[in-house]
Amino acid sequence: MADVPSIKAMGFQSAADDIARLLSEGRLSRADFEARLPAGDRGYLEKQLAASGWVPIATYVRVAAILAELEGRGDAHAYFRARGYRAAERLHKAGVYRQFDASVETWGKRAGSIATTMSSVLYNFTKWSFEALPDRGGFEIRIDGAREFPDALRYVGEGFIEYVSMHQSGKKKVEVTSERTSPDRIVYTVQVQ
Repeated sequence: MADVPSIKAMGFQSAADDIARLLSEGRLSRADFEARLPAGDRGYLEKQLAASGWVPIATYVRVAAILAELEGRGDAHAYFRARGYRAAERLHKAGVYRQFDASVETWGKRAGSIATTMSSVLYNFTKWSFEALPDRGGFEIRIDGAREFPDALRYVGEGFIEYVSMHQSGKKKVEVTSERTSPDRIVYTVQVQ
């Protein structure tokens, strides 16, 4: 999968679990599932994936579209942002990243470090970088090579960065925005309110 833009299976698993739940609840019929997803995509959803495996981003995009339609209540941005927030919260509570417990004085650098570290684990494409913005009381995270990075994941990133930033800043209110500044670049801006 090195030449196919992909997401690590551990990052895809919660979407796969939600599709399975929708099928079991009858909110997604088997016929609709099969009509909307090619057999190759269904293969990633019908078995337990090895956490270290890879899933094509194109598969994630098609699965995300179903989730947004059936659970997003007309607001895909808010839906995916909430998914990212919950994912960061789960990682924090599971003790996966000790950086979550850094000092408040270094909150921006630590929050940026967590996000950029996570991205290098989760995606086999894109390059993430951090820049402090002390004059504006925050920081930026840039994603280069983002042409194939879908907006659903961009919004997941907003929620993830929001949770991490709030925790790192001592629960101060933070504002996280993102913008696709070119087809190949996304910029997250984080500021304390």
